[in-house]
Order: sequence, then structure tokens, then C-alpha cells
Amino acid sequence: MNVRIAIVAESFPPDVNGVAHCTLRVAEHLVARGHHPLVIAPAPARGAPGSAGPFPCPVVRLRSVPVPRYRNFRVAVPGPPLRSAVAGHRAELVHLASPFILGAGRARLPTIAVYQTDMPGYARVYGTGRLGEAAAWGWLRRIHNAADRTLAPSTASADSLRANGVERVWVWGRGVDTRLFDPGRRSERLRRELALSPTDQRPADSVDAVRPQEPGTGDIPGRARERGPAARRRCICDCHAVFSFRQRRGGPGVT
Repeated sequence: MNVRIAIVAESFPPDVNGVAHCTLRVAEHLVARGHHPLVIAPAPARGAPGSAGPFPCPVVRLRSVPVPRYRNFRVAVPGPPLRSAVAGHRAELVHLASPFILGAGRARLPTIAVYQTDMPGYARVYGTGRLGEAAAWGWLRRIHNAADRTLAPSTASADSLRANGVERVWVWGRGVDTRLFDPGRRSERLRRELALSPTDQRPADSVDAVRPQEPGTGDIPGRARERGPAARRRCICDCHAVFSFRQRRGGPGVT
């Protein structure tokens, strides 16, 4: 059976983040299996490279505004354009990709909500205190309990959702793309580049993506230094944040 699916995403390429990447992969997966997805997402900044795709399915962009303190990330709000896009697609199912703002609009169709962004963690890190964290959980609870099913990426996140009053939670585990991550792609040159020093050619134990807007990631180098020589890490930063990040957190072992 082929299904017409409206994917309402808080983020989509050319954005570079987990939600955007996963939404693109889901769309590709659905198209490959004969379904008919439509992605509805915030419009990127004018002239952003990669805005036109190519994408595996039609994409409707909604008017968006930049987020304070992180202007490269834009959000859109639910309203008539969103409802018109869903109706125009003749959608039979709604897939909410990490809903919080755009995905907060209620649909009268069967709806799946994917939990992916730890918004209560954002609230905690940005200093809003217990009140802000509780408000974030309340908002998420409202959104997810209006859906027919919530998909969580791990048992830990599923347990956290249930503990905070979210109902009908199922684990939707992550996988590894073995076409991209394969021992045949091993690179001795890259291993040398990831080594800690010319005399220590062992590669880093882990590689962390450091994005200032994500809870806790800004302290990864500090935590690594606290752990001492055993903490063998490399941090990949957003390009626009590299200079300021090095000024604030730099030092030995930070690349």
C-alpha cells in the first residue's frame, strides 16, 4: 500500500543538524518504498546554498524567522500555509520531525511524532532554571500526547518521556549506514591527522560535534581536559563558531 505522507519538519537541508539529516533520510526511505512524502519546513535564509536540493520529494517552505542568539537557525510557525500544504498533498498520515514550534499545530489525521531534540535540556543549559525546564516539558507533553504515537531514539529517551507524562511512546532505534561506514573506507592518512601528536600516532577515541546551540556540547573540551591524557577527543565545530570557540575553550588537545 502506498501512503501519502506530510512530513512536518522543524529543520531541513540546507540546515546541517540531526533533525535535518534524519528528515532527509526518512524522505529518501519512503520514496524508495513507493510512498509519496511531502516535506514542509521553514524557509532557509535568502540565498542559502543548497536550498533548491536536489531532494527526493517535493518540499514546501514556510516563511521563517531567525532564532535569537543563533541566527543561522530559522523557525516557522503553524498556520494556514501549513494546513493548506497538508490538504493540498491529500495527506493520509502526518509525520512530525522533532516537533516544537512548526510541529505544534494539531492535525486531524493519524500522526506520528518523532522525539529528537532535548528542548528541556536547552532550557536547563540556557539558564531558565527549573521553571523553564518544566515549561519545556509541558509544551512537549502537549504536542506528543496529541499524536497517535511518539517515536524515541533510545530506551533512555523513551524512559525520560514516559517519566515526564508522554504517552504511547515507542522506541525507534538508530542504525548505521554500512555503505558509508565500512572498514574498506579506512584511511591511514586520516588516522595520522587525528593523532594527538607526531610522537603519538594513535587516533582519537571519539569525535564530538560541537555546536554552541546544543545543550552541553560547549563544555566537551573542558571535560576532556579534566579527565586528563586518557580523554582522547577531537571536536568538530560549526565553521562560524570555530574562532570564538577557540578563544573561549581553546588549548592543548582542542582541534
